[in-house]
Amino acid sequence: MNEIVVVVTLTPIPGQRVQLLEICRKYWPGIQEEPGCELLALHEGPDTFVVIERWESRPLWDQHLATAENKALNAALSPLLAEPAQVWPVVALPLGHASKSKL
Repeated sequence: MNEIVVVVTLTPIPGQRVQLLEICRKYWPGIQEEPGCELLALHEGPDTFVVIERWESRPLWDQHLATAENKALNAALSPLLAEPAQVWPVVALPLGHASKSKL
């Protein structure tokens, strides 16, 4: 099975940045321990947070999506977002040097 990378953008409502971070701090450790989670990293831009996830396989990511933990995270984040989270599951297309062409 091929690993999958998931890119998620979270744009908080103005004034909700700190609350969004607190929710992420609460749920991240549990998700990082789920079967198949190889990477769950949060990055901050000027107005948007970007989550980079790497899962061992699509079925294990799908399993994560169905967990109570993930559903609770999404329910907690939803009222803090200026727009719905954007989610892009992608598969690497390695080009050039193998060590520099995928997460």
